[in-house]
Amino acid sequence: MATAAAPAPEQASLEDAFGYKIKPCSLALPPDSMIRYVEPHPGGFRGLMLKVLGFYSKESTRIRGAKRLYARITSQVENPELYSSFGLEKKFRTVHAMLLLHVWMVLVRLRTEEKGENIGQTMYEVFNLDLEQRIYKEGMTMIITKWLKELEKNFYGASVAYDKALSGSSMKEDLERALWRNVFAEDDSPMPKSVLMSLAIFQAFARYVRRELACLVITGESFAPRYKPFV
Repeated sequence: MATAAAPAPEQASLEDAFGYKIKPCSLALPPDSMIRYVEPHPGGFRGLMLKVLGFYSKESTRIRGAKRLYARITSQVENPELYSSFGLEKKFRTVHAMLLLHVWMVLVRLRTEEKGENIGQTMYEVFNLDLEQRIYKEGMTMIITKWLKELEKNFYGASVAYDKALSGSSMKEDLERALWRNVFAEDDSPMPKSVLMSLAIFQAFARYVRRELACLVITGESFAPRYKPFV
């Protein structure tokens, strides 16, 4: 009986990229994780002072939750393998595009939570503060306001494109096109249709995004009730 040909090395590496072909699973950290955050509840005078200073207020708890959410996002986005796996150069433009994409994915998940809009807005503010620091590091301090306005415009434009690509009336290729325009393309050039390797990369990246969204759906434990998602 004939056997299937082994995949080319490039195809095999794409199929393994970030486990996008692995069954979706919860992104909640295990109890023994070194980066798992445990909310302090000291007794005595210290506990009293934390309460007096508003450490456990809804606003403070929401801000801490948003910062931890965004820290998980940056941990994923800063991984060099995310870029090499999908043929991307790691630079300001692509890092911003990846941050935008992953923030959007988490916001999609938060929409399903009763209080998700509140922590989502706070996380978006944390995201913008991080972008401001990244712009400073790029040495573009003289035009930072212009940059932030342009990046905010990009965020809403890309978010609308991603939302539309996942709508009930969308086609499978719509997400690939949205990812091409907002992550891969340096300009307004159309998505390549003849280069097989390029098509394989776009398709692989689209599957990665769909898998991450599926993982977020499964991540239900404490996602929003006390603003402790992923912990």
